[in-house]
Amino acid sequence: MAGAGVVGVAGATPAQAAAGDPVLQGATNVVDAATTLRNTGARATLRLQNVRTYDSGPGGEVWAEPALQLMPSGTTLSNLAEAGSIGMDVEGNIWIVTSSGNGSNDRHVVHTTANSNRIVPLVPQRVLDTRYASSRGLVRETGYLDSSGRLLAGRSISLRLTDHLYCADAVFGTLTVVQPTLGGFAQVYPFGTTRPTDFSSINFAPNQIISNAFVCGVGRDHETGSYASDVISIYTNRTTHVILDITAAVVGAGRVNPRSAMPVRANRIDVGGKAAWE
Repeated sequence: MAGAGVVGVAGATPAQAAAGDPVLQGATNVVDAATTLRNTGARATLRLQNVRTYDSGPGGEVWAEPALQLMPSGTTLSNLAEAGSIGMDVEGNIWIVTSSGNGSNDRHVVHTTANSNRIVPLVPQRVLDTRYASSRGLVRETGYLDSSGRLLAGRSISLRLTDHLYCADAVFGTLTVVQPTLGGFAQVYPFGTTRPTDFSSINFAPNQIISNAFVCGVGRDHETGSYASDVISIYTNRTTHVILDITAAVVGAGRVNPRSAMPVRANRIDVGGKAAWE
């Protein structure tokens, strides 16, 4: 690859070299001019490949060494950077530059699992139904349910979602109460947090069957001896059966079990046609 510049031998102090000199591998190459690689064909202009891989352990993953590193520098890109420029700040965030169309350029942070999250739709599924013993995947059950499985008034139960989620940030779903003894309210809230007292996920009347949608942050369980990464809690001030269904999750660095997620296409835009409003 030509056109950068050469700096002495490895370990020597970097020195300025003339543009047009070849790149010296294994050494620091310094040049005070842009290097352009131009390709008139249909294939990639530049290919970087690192073929080294190794097994990470009993999980079966194969780790690959990186083929490219952007060196962190500064807290953002320069406001003089050209459209199409890419760089990395000292915190490891990737920045890109786009043209605003009015003669100036805009700088943007690239969204990654480190600095943002996304909503992942799930196949709607029931994860709790206290009417049936086989549908109570609870962290704590003893002393929190009556003989028929109803959640006792003034108690909270905690539900693991680890069959579906791993280190999620939040979950979307529906909470249903079935024939409560008295009118009252129920709450869905993140496990491991102090239960807020001034909100409700659903309000109900005696003997009613009623549902309401919710969005709830996901907590971590460090207290029961077996760590669980994705746990939510349910509280009711009246004894009642509760049902909980989940429909989507919010994840950043975490993951969704592929068997629980809705299948999606990598390219969601059909380039063969246009929407009517276009």
